[in-house]
Amino acid sequence: MALTEDHVREELKKVIDPELFVNIVDLGLIYNVDFEASQDDDSKQNVLIDMTMTSPMCPAGPQLIANSKQASGLFGGRWIVCL
Repeated sequence: MALTEDHVREELKKVIDPELFVNIVDLGLIYNVDFEASQDDDSKQNVLIDMTMTSPMCPAGPQLIANSKQASGLFGGRWIVCL
């Protein structure tokens, strides 16, 4: 089964904003999910996630990024979160 944007978004729904108690996908914080071939391992692909925070100085920003990488890490490969 090929990895798709829908698979990634479903995993990202497990990441809950600690202040609003809503997942980051439903909040609209995920703009785009894209894929690129891994240069290190042909059997893996890199996933690029374009996301934003709820405010410019979001205090939960580092936590949301770490949780996003952790939730989507089930697929293997390298995850790159772009803000």
